[in-house]
Amino acid sequence: MQCPVCGSPSTKVLDSREGRDGRSIRRRRTCNACGHRFTTHERIDEQLPQVVKRDGTKQPFDRKKLMRGLEAACRKRGIKRDQLETIVQQVEQWCTTRGDREILASEVGERVMEILHDLDEVAYVRFVSVYRSFETIAEFERLLREMEKRQRVNIEGQRTLFEADRNGKKKPSGS
Repeated sequence: MQCPVCGSPSTKVLDSREGRDGRSIRRRRTCNACGHRFTTHERIDEQLPQVVKRDGTKQPFDRKKLMRGLEAACRKRGIKRDQLETIVQQVEQWCTTRGDREILASEVGERVMEILHDLDEVAYVRFVSVYRSFETIAEFERLLREMEKRQRVNIEGQRTLFEADRNGKKKPSGS
């Protein structure tokens, strides 16, 4: 920061406070060369990347649009609005911390799917079906088989040796 009087680049911050709007910082400074005191106002740059859609068009990241998609997927699932807000916030933060000016819509969708899969499987299936434009029952069946496979894999990445049958008895996974 340069002194507005003498132009010296050597200044010292005396006091920092949050601005009235909560999105800026007010700093009281003094010049080390001439002793002049002055105030600066700094605003945090929260520029979200442009979202590149499948057809190549670009649009700004829209948290409202993401929230509408999540609300549709989670309708009647007992998921609270604040949980959806948290998901939107996580995705938004993930987009800004990447440092890219543009991000593919498919990457945003994949990120949402990861979070939804851990939160609620039905909401996950609903979101995926719209996001990937499912048109046949076979596509749903394929997704459900993939989900079942994931459930049978234990933490170390190994498949379980025995699966429980309908009566709760264990049987070899190959049968």
